[in-house]
Amino acid sequence: MRLWRRNKSLIYALHPEKIPASGARLTYTFGLGGITVFAATVTAFTGLALTLYYVPTPADAHASTVLINDIASFGAVIRSLHYWGAQLMVIAATLHLVRIVFTGGYRPPRELNWLIGLTLLVVTLIWDFSGYVLRWDNGAFWALLVGTNLFREIPFCGEILYRALVGDTQLGASALLRFYGWHVIGLTLIAGFGIVYHLWRLRKDGGISRPSLENGGTPAFVSRDTLLFREFIAVALLTAALLFLATFFPAPLGPAANPSPGTSEVRAPWIFLWVQNLLRAIPSLWAGIIIPLAVLGLLALVPFLDRRGPGRGVWFARARWKPQALIALLAIIVVGFSLREALR
Repeated sequence: MRLWRRNKSLIYALHPEKIPASGARLTYTFGLGGITVFAATVTAFTGLALTLYYVPTPADAHASTVLINDIASFGAVIRSLHYWGAQLMVIAATLHLVRIVFTGGYRPPRELNWLIGLTLLVVTLIWDFSGYVLRWDNGAFWALLVGTNLFREIPFCGEILYRALVGDTQLGASALLRFYGWHVIGLTLIAGFGIVYHLWRLRKDGGISRPSLENGGTPAFVSRDTLLFREFIAVALLTAALLFLATFFPAPLGPAANPSPGTSEVRAPWIFLWVQNLLRAIPSLWAGIIIPLAVLGLLALVPFLDRRGPGRGVWFARARWKPQALIALLAIIVVGFSLREALR
């Protein structure tokens, strides 16, 4: 059996023969990168199953979602697995980025992979939002209306960008079809290619960042078989957790979209609640476009704010205080504004 794994198994071949034990500790990485890949896989395969019943037209989108929930065999479970897999992917990817900052895993030669990972996080957020839109219930419709209208606030090219995004002068069949195409094909391909390239780049850059050995000691290693066994246990536990959530906490679905003004209080998905709260206080161009882009810009600069000094692979190293303070401040602001909006 072991010989078959070595010669035939793709999953086995994708893993290095051995990795340093310091980089394989659960308390170092918390398996967040692997959890993100697992959640993306669950989301992709359950999404493929949902396409067999979903109809991407304003007249039928919500009704086909109800059909999946109430009539199709195991439809409610599959849709809930898709929903919770997507939420897990967003949470794990975000925490993975935070872990990289607090352990200095972005330092040379990993600057490019940091930017790739940051891009993948943005793709993940858009992927999640586009799936939210496809419910075509009242909440999704009004969230999409507010979100797309932000592009109209951009000087000079706002209206052009808006029409390119929704395919018309207002939301309707063209917008829904475009979001469906991007969600099912475009963003899925981008995310799939990006994840593979991100993992390949990790191997090229020397694997998971880890502390330097003191006094030139000999590093300890974990074998590929041990690593695969740990991953098998993690996948089993995560699968059980997702099945539990899918069974007892089904994916939400509101009433069908009603474009009449005043029929619904606009509530953004939880990942954008902080932006919605900003929109209540400052001009929409700043709240919805400039500030989010500024946050991304600051995150992209992290590797270039920290070029020297020890501490890579060490949690909360003092030499890394600048990027750690930056990510902590951004996290406090985002969580604070999100909770403020959620508790309204």
